[in-house]
Amino acid sequence: MEKNSNELILANTRCWTDVIEGLKYTVKSWVKEVVEEVISEKMCDLNMEDKRLNADELCERWNISKSTLYNWEKDGIIEPLHLGGRRKIYSMKAILDAESEGLIKTEC
Repeated sequence: MEKNSNELILANTRCWTDVIEGLKYTVKSWVKEVVEEVISEKMCDLNMEDKRLNADELCERWNISKSTLYNWEKDGIIEPLHLGGRRKIYSMKAILDAESEGLIKTEC
């Protein structure tokens, strides 16, 4: 009788060990998937923040005129990076910040 009891306990232990190993594998897979997704999103964000637009590209993105862009610069809505002379560019970080703060209406 005791032998059958020990065999049953051993069988149950093996069963639970298999379940636990399966859960470990599943959780590791989910964590790996989430981490890869987060890293991918962050890399995309970093690449976007490094990008810069000139005035024509920004006006096209926001569907505004250059005079409106100039007025928004004076109002502090967007701050250009000066390249010397009259040349200016706009960092994607500043653009995304203005859009996320609701200062700019975008079609996206």
